Amino acid sequence: MPVRIHGAILIATLLGGAPSALQAHHSVALNFTDDEITLQGTITSLRWVNPHCTFVLKVQNDTGGTVEWLLEMLARISLQRQGFDFVSLHEGMDIQLTGRLGYRDYNLRFVEAVRPDGGIVRERSPIQERFRSQ
Repeated sequence: MPVRIHGAILIATLLGGAPSALQAHHSVALNFTDDEITLQGTITSLRWVNPHCTFVLKVQNDTGGTVEWLLEMLARISLQRQGFDFVSLHEGMDIQLTGRLGYRDYNLRFVEAVRPDGGIVRERSPIQERFRSQ
């Protein structure tokens, strides 16, 4: 009988830690710095999917060529829950974009976009609010 109890305690302990281990996979701190940059460019593709919505922003570089930046956002379901307007950004749109630099080259965490009409697009992320208040 003691073996079963110890085994049950071990399993409960391991399962109890599973949610925090799963949440750590999606930690923004592991993939992005606190440093923000602003770019001007054109959206070339959008993916409104889980676990992260993404889009590509084509930006002209200093030598006259172009560079494509990958922008990561919250999951589609998270954006839906906050009432995000999915038609506010679309392929071919020129935007001014602010994002947090990624540890990988040409990778940003979406902070906000300014549309050609001056409208500002943001996602309501508690993580972003934490970094903006500093």
